[in-house]
Amino acid sequence: MRKIKVVIPVLSANVDNYIRALEKQGVEPVVRHSTEGLETDDSDALLLPGGIDVNPKRYNRENVACGPLSDELDELQLSWLNKFIDEKKPILGICRGHQLINIRFGGTLIQNVENCKRHAKFSLTCLDRFHDAEFHDKDSWLVGIYGNEFTINSAHHQAVEKFGEGLIPQLYSTPDGLVEGSRHTGLPIWSVQWHPERCIPEKTPLGVVDGAKIFEFFTAEIRKRTQL
Repeated sequence: MRKIKVVIPVLSANVDNYIRALEKQGVEPVVRHSTEGLETDDSDALLLPGGIDVNPKRYNRENVACGPLSDELDELQLSWLNKFIDEKKPILGICRGHQLINIRFGGTLIQNVENCKRHAKFSLTCLDRFHDAEFHDKDSWLVGIYGNEFTINSAHHQAVEKFGEGLIPQLYSTPDGLVEGSRHTGLPIWSVQWHPERCIPEKTPLGVVDGAKIFEFFTAEIRKRTQL
């Protein structure tokens, strides 16, 4: 029986944490640095990882508060995203990936959240802050994984503003109400604003969720559709 293959499209970013998280589920990560082979790639699913800000021109806004941008990275990831959307294959977005999916469906972003210090990383060497999150939708895909309220990590200064077509919010930070998770109503697409690939019980404060369960969920959803 062959392994499930999941594409991770990046330019030069370190995606070792994502690779390890997928490999623990028996999945074969396929890192793509270009669109070469895009049309013929037969991978089973797509993972859009965290990274730098998406250029606001992608959602028809001027740049007023973004960090470093890369049109090349935006184009690379949108090309792979469009392929998997067209093929109706499973997609998981994390942080930047969560935001890029929203933009792809016509949504917009807050370029710098009001309470940024609560959500943004400490420094280049200390990435995560931690805060609680809760559901406003009892049917959220995340309720079955973690329950109604739990603690997650956080390393972002942007967030979803207007939701894209077909996407619905599923998880919010407390008490400030930023969207921390979503899903698509008609396609196998799920996303989180936080970083489950870094939520490892032995490396995070007591009470923070086990991020591996996100990858377990994603792998199970892929298996349903591929019968692997």
